[in-house]
Amino acid sequence: MEKQSTDFLLQGGRVIDPAGGRDGYFDIRVRDGIVAEIASSIAAEGSTPIDVKDHVVTPGLIDVHLHLMKGLGAFGVDPDIFGVGSGVTTVVDAGSAGHSLLTVFRNYVTQNARTRVLNYINLSTLGGVAGPGFGILADPRLIDEEKIEQAVETHRDIIVGIKIMATGGALGGQGLKPLARARKLGDQLKLPLLVHIGESWSKNAEPVHVGEVLKYLRPGDIVTHMFTVHPGGLLDGNGRLWPQVREAKASGVLMDVGHGLHNLNFDVARKVLDQGLQPDGVSTDGHRGNRNGPVYDLPTTMAKLMALGFSLTQVIEMATANAARLLGRSSQLGTLRIGAPADISVLRVREHEWQAVDSQKGTIPAHQAIVPLYAVRGTALYDPIPSERP
Repeated sequence: MEKQSTDFLLQGGRVIDPAGGRDGYFDIRVRDGIVAEIASSIAAEGSTPIDVKDHVVTPGLIDVHLHLMKGLGAFGVDPDIFGVGSGVTTVVDAGSAGHSLLTVFRNYVTQNARTRVLNYINLSTLGGVAGPGFGILADPRLIDEEKIEQAVETHRDIIVGIKIMATGGALGGQGLKPLARARKLGDQLKLPLLVHIGESWSKNAEPVHVGEVLKYLRPGDIVTHMFTVHPGGLLDGNGRLWPQVREAKASGVLMDVGHGLHNLNFDVARKVLDQGLQPDGVSTDGHRGNRNGPVYDLPTTMAKLMALGFSLTQVIEMATANAARLLGRSSQLGTLRIGAPADISVLRVREHEWQAVDSQKGTIPAHQAIVPLYAVRGTALYDPIPSERP
């Protein structure tokens, strides 16, 4: 899976780097783990040539929503499966750990991964390990602002925001009180909120109206599962966007796909897109339960968006420049910079007729597949892990 090389040359690929303004055929020299040169033609001069002709080269892909507490809880998966093993160089755990488990997560998961791992800290002390159907915010004692603040300050280098489940099942009798506490904490710590919408797990709970949730969000906060078919989503009973959704998007609230086992529905996606609401980010919501379908990996999720009408450049922008912006890491990630550590994805985009499958087993025809070829981090090149992706 891993090859080490201190000096190599990616030759002849189509480089698509929306943040850097590049879309054309370039060579890229990596020397001692650093991007040393990008030009239309570079002499090997001792560098090991790697032929990527007929392939697409991008800044390292970023998957902004996964569950990576491997071995703990119902869904935790090894980050390198959805990370470098899927052509992705950065993965973000969406709240597996609250303050009580964040050090364990860092020592056990982050420090043992070949992929860069970042985190949303869960508002609940329980984190996400109990599973999404539990009332992890239903008791006010399950939120401890002081300990969350301490954990964030200790681990701020890997923390990108605060995760909250805005579902009736999670909130229980507390209603919207946890959202108010999250808002105050986010402002205090200068961190965005990542908010799960859609009552996809707690079938007997009273859904939370998305309009009420959006009252607590500010520019830079993120709504995930924008294409969910479940109660509490972006659409009213007539398939129209709730007015509060348009207002929030216009104010700077960001929208993420968050495919997952339950939360990408093609019919909902078409209705949302037809009404002019575009995703800011594309993510898998990957975990142990959806690696073998319907999600597979980030490149496959990107290809599903292409089947919905997005271009290759648009989905690459979502998974690079936009993803870095969602995470507040545009100065570090999401573009190719000479002199910066090598962080590169190489993809094979092939003409291929297949049926894209959503979370409810609905299908749409797809005409192109995106398959990972390499992930590059520093001096290491990673081959993809074999997968049954379509």
